[in-house]
Amino acid sequence: HLLICSSNMGFGHEPFWPGQIHRLRASSYMFLAGMLVAVTQASSPAQRYLSEDFFPGMHLLEKVKAETFRIYPQCQRIDAGEAATIDLSKGSLEQVREELEELLQIPEREPLELPWAMFDVEGKRLEDLASLRQAEAFFILEIGQWMWPAVQVGFEQTLRDVRQDGVAVVLRTLSVRPVVFEVKDFMTTEETEEVMEIGRKQGLHSSLGQMQSRDLKSGKAHTEFRTSKQAWLSNNLSPLIEKLDERTSQLTRIPASHNEPVQLLRYDEGKYYHSHMDWTELELYPDQPRIWQDTHFGHQDRLATVFWYLNDVAEGGETIFPKHGQPICAPRSRGGPETSHCDGSSDPDMQSCETGLKVKPTRGSVILWYNFVATGRGDRN
Repeated sequence: HLLICSSNMGFGHEPFWPGQIHRLRASSYMFLAGMLVAVTQASSPAQRYLSEDFFPGMHLLEKVKAETFRIYPQCQRIDAGEAATIDLSKGSLEQVREELEELLQIPEREPLELPWAMFDVEGKRLEDLASLRQAEAFFILEIGQWMWPAVQVGFEQTLRDVRQDGVAVVLRTLSVRPVVFEVKDFMTTEETEEVMEIGRKQGLHSSLGQMQSRDLKSGKAHTEFRTSKQAWLSNNLSPLIEKLDERTSQLTRIPASHNEPVQLLRYDEGKYYHSHMDWTELELYPDQPRIWQDTHFGHQDRLATVFWYLNDVAEGGETIFPKHGQPICAPRSRGGPETSHCDGSSDPDMQSCETGLKVKPTRGSVILWYNFVATGRGDRN
């Protein structure tokens, strides 16, 4: 769940522009996540990616000698002696995949579901045995698409190929439940000003969301849960939009063809967007078959959201994750009631701005959060 509140905006009631939401679709690829595990050697390149927490669907493999790799399920820190190993010198790629599926208990793929995939620590897809054997460490993501490892709050990863001007940016973990990252200086001040001006020229209109079936039946108005204004900005509107679209792709390591058009949002003083998901809980739309079809029955949905902040405000404007810190219920389950509620998990007050992780807007920065866990299941946190 995430909540956007923008009361008491300050700066002479200057509106809050949270900028663009880039929502990434999983279409022809699959999402990936992993579990990271501990290593005894401090010099190991995998050491920094191991966590005291666990990340369903994300797994880390570390080279220990020649073509033998140690397996750390769910990227969780464990004693090296307890970890299984696999020898990549034996058999074909297909045989290696079969052995890994057995060792990691990766479930059989469902219709429309992407095959699980392997990536190096920078998010480059590894598609043959030679690439795997050369790697010092690599990730397996059951979702089939790259997802950055969160590891722990405060963990930082330096990315030198995101901005076109060569300026390095730092991906910093703000939360692991749910997984949320922050990148400062993703955009320049001049770029933020230009994007806002493009939006003004395009014209902003009242934001409309996808109404749940029960809300449609009750006649609920969009303004009861969302009062922002918005505009959709396609790449052909400006070279800058296309440039930022590609920059976003470089950040996520997901092809730009998966990006939805940029959604520009403006919150005037006192406006809000109540708690909601950025992915589709299909059970909430039982009599809307088009939504089921559009999301390929849950396998083609919004993997991630990249939120650009276009201006600063004196007060308010936070993006809030009200279920911050809550557990993933039934982490290996593919769905059902047990995935919605468990010990330590509860649904928030959809209108409250008082609890949860609050991310204050900073001009030029972005936050990236994943709407799915690496197993391919939607993240209700």
